[in-house]
Amino acid sequence: MKPEMFAIHADVESRHWWFQARRHILFPLIREAMSRESGDLIVDVGCGTGGTVAALCVEYDCLGIDDSKLAIETARAAYPQTTYRKASFRLGRMPDDLRDVAPHAGLYLLMDVLEHVEDDRTFLADLIALTRPGAHILITVPAGPELWSRHDITAGHLRRYDLDDFTSLWQGQDAAPRLVTFFNSRLYPLIRLARYAANRFGASCGRGGSDFHVPPYPANALLEGIFAGEGGRIFSCLDRPKTMAYGHGVSLLALIQCGN
Repeated sequence: MKPEMFAIHADVESRHWWFQARRHILFPLIREAMSRESGDLIVDVGCGTGGTVAALCVEYDCLGIDDSKLAIETARAAYPQTTYRKASFRLGRMPDDLRDVAPHAGLYLLMDVLEHVEDDRTFLADLIALTRPGAHILITVPAGPELWSRHDITAGHLRRYDLDDFTSLWQGQDAAPRLVTFFNSRLYPLIRLARYAANRFGASCGRGGSDFHVPPYPANALLEGIFAGEGGRIFSCLDRPKTMAYGHGVSLLALIQCGN
């Protein structure tokens, strides 16, 4: 990710409808995974500027790790341990810099990380090998190559995934999916139109070549509500891995359990 994107993320991730709605959808899945007593620590791999760790540390011990010094410095400044006592941030790389905490980790988050990694399959395989039996990995990635735009370039994405590419990442690995689905489906037509316009006119919807701009409160709240409203349907598909909540969307997610 370009350095300027870290500043944008740090500024908007506690307010922007996309971040807020995504947490509303994913946090019930996180709570269910952690209720399996497979460990007492959540590790956010590629934590960026730390907003997810800060939100989750209200309930769990959390560690955020990133190989960007700027990201970790930003996260530590924004969420100091004097206030966020159950949150910590580590500069390092997976898997070597997580071996000390692996026995305690019940859940790893890969939230919009794999699209930045050249060899995404090996990266995930290394994390699966690190994960203790019974623990989970929650993965989100951007979906739909047709949505490729300047935002992806600015964010440092190498790809957007179709369903087959996504599910192939853990095939042959010691992991089984409990949930696989598209999400951010309800807003897909609007976002596809915005991306088409951005490509057509060489522009972007937000700051610094990204799509991140916090709209006025009524619009922000409306978009958050529409997106977050997908949560119940998505949760109902848990442990029905052949049933997807949505057949298309701006993103894909999977909850996989390792080493049963």
